[in-house]
Amino acid sequence: MKMDGGVASKSRLLVLMLTIFLLVGAGCAAWKKSQDTSEETGEKKNEVQAPAPVYYDFVDILIPAELSLVKKSSFVYSTPSFTAGVLVFEGYVQGESLVNFFTTNMPKDGWTLKSSFRYRRVILSFEKEERSCLVSVAEFPLKTRVEIWVAPQLRATMP
Repeated sequence: MKMDGGVASKSRLLVLMLTIFLLVGAGCAAWKKSQDTSEETGEKKNEVQAPAPVYYDFVDILIPAELSLVKKSSFVYSTPSFTAGVLVFEGYVQGESLVNFFTTNMPKDGWTLKSSFRYRRVILSFEKEERSCLVSVAEFPLKTRVEIWVAPQLRATMP
């Protein structure tokens, strides 16, 4: 009996995925057991502190250190008195934790949250003095993408 090529490749993929799942599960169980053993023997664990967030081109918008700048997707316009543009970042960070990070830290730098969109992706709209900032957070299977858009606010003109 001859199997269809698509069914055979799907079967191989399923076996491969199950094998990886079992190996990862076994590794995590072994790691957890070694952690429990070291706690029982009184060994001190090295406490690892999370890397400190950093500022990039926008000196009043803090970025989590776990995110990396994607230069080919970013652009910034600078003058002596103003900086505008978009900075794009990617990393292996949960989207909800990034949303919490920005809603907590942007007000510390003088930004006010004006509105937000949620679900498929999250867009946070902030304002400060004569500038607007949009923070877009989109989760993908292997990474999360954050876009920071900063622009001057348009002034209303009288006709």
